Amino acid sequence: MQLLNFYIFTFLLKFTFTFAAFIPNGRESHSCGGFKSNGFVSGITNEFFYLDVSKPFTTTDNDSIPWIDLTYTGGPLKTGATACIGGKNNDLIFIFGGISNFSDDLNAFQSFVNQFDTNKQQWINITSVGNVPTNRNDFSCANFNNGLIAIFSGLFEPAYGIVTNDLWIFNTLTLAWSLSNATNAPLPMFGYCAVTFPDGNILYIGGYSFNLSNYMPMNNLPLYNTKSDIWKNMSISGPTPHARYYFSAVLTSDGRIIIFGGFDSASYFGDLWVLDITMFQWSIGKILNPIVNLTLYGHTATLVDDYMFVSFGKSFNYLYAVTYLCL
Repeated sequence: MQLLNFYIFTFLLKFTFTFAAFIPNGRESHSCGGFKSNGFVSGITNEFFYLDVSKPFTTTDNDSIPWIDLTYTGGPLKTGATACIGGKNNDLIFIFGGISNFSDDLNAFQSFVNQFDTNKQQWINITSVGNVPTNRNDFSCANFNNGLIAIFSGLFEPAYGIVTNDLWIFNTLTLAWSLSNATNAPLPMFGYCAVTFPDGNILYIGGYSFNLSNYMPMNNLPLYNTKSDIWKNMSISGPTPHARYYFSAVLTSDGRIIIFGGFDSASYFGDLWVLDITMFQWSIGKILNPIVNLTLYGHTATLVDDYMFVSFGKSFNYLYAVTYLCL
C-alpha cells in the first residue's frame, strides 16, 4: 500500500500521556492535511502528535494505533482553524485562522497563518506579504496549482455571526496574499467543505449561511475556477443529501467525492454520500460493515490509498478517536 501521512491539527480537549503508549482522547473541530508517511495533531494546549500510517494497526485496539507525541515542538493554541499543505515540495503545513482559548473575542486570535515544517519537525514563524485576510474560523482551505491555497468566507465573530464572502489566495512560496476580484461569489457561509478538482477548480459543498438563515443546498454547488477567477453554480442530479455542516469530504482517484457525517442542529448524521464529479450526480454510499449508530460531526477524513480515515469528531455527548472505511 502506498504510504501517506496525514497531519491532523486539533483544537479541543486534553490528551492522555503514558510512557507505554500515547493515546489521544476524543476531540472535535480539528483540521487535517495529507502527506507521505505520518499524520500530525495539535490542540488547545500546545500538545502535538502524529499518526504513522506506515505501521500496521487496528482501530479496535487503541494501544496498537501508532500515535507519536511531538508536544515538545510547541504550536499555536486554536480551535476552528483549517490546514493545507504547501511549499516547494508540499512538505509544509499551513494552518489558517481559528480562535484561541475558545473566546468569541476577535482579540483572541493568534497569527492568522502558522507553518509547520514536516521534515525539520518544527514550527516556523512567518510574515505574510501584503494585506492579510480578516481573522476567521470554521472555514475550509483548498490547495491548487503547485503552491497556492484558497480560503473562502468563514465565521468572523462567533458571538454575532458575522460572515462575508471574500476569497483570498495564499502563495506558499512567496507568502503573499491576493484578494479575488470575482463579483459573483456565493453567499457567505461556514462549516462547509472545499474540494480541489484535478483541473485545479474548487467545489464548495454544504455549510450554513446567515443570509439564508438556513443551510446551503446540496443540489446546487458553487464552483470556483482558479484560472479565470469566476464562480459558477453546478446543478447536481440524483437523490440529494440532507443539508448539513461540519461534515467531511475527500476526493478519490477515480473522480468521486465522498462526504460523511455532519449535523443540522437537530440531527447528527452517519450517512455516506458519493458525488460523481464527471456527471455531477449524487448517489447514496453503501458501507458493507457499518459501525452501528455511528454519527459524527466536527471530524476530519483523509484518504490513504483506498481507505478513508475518519479522525475524531463528536456524536451527541461522545467523542471519537479514529476509524477507517474502505472505499
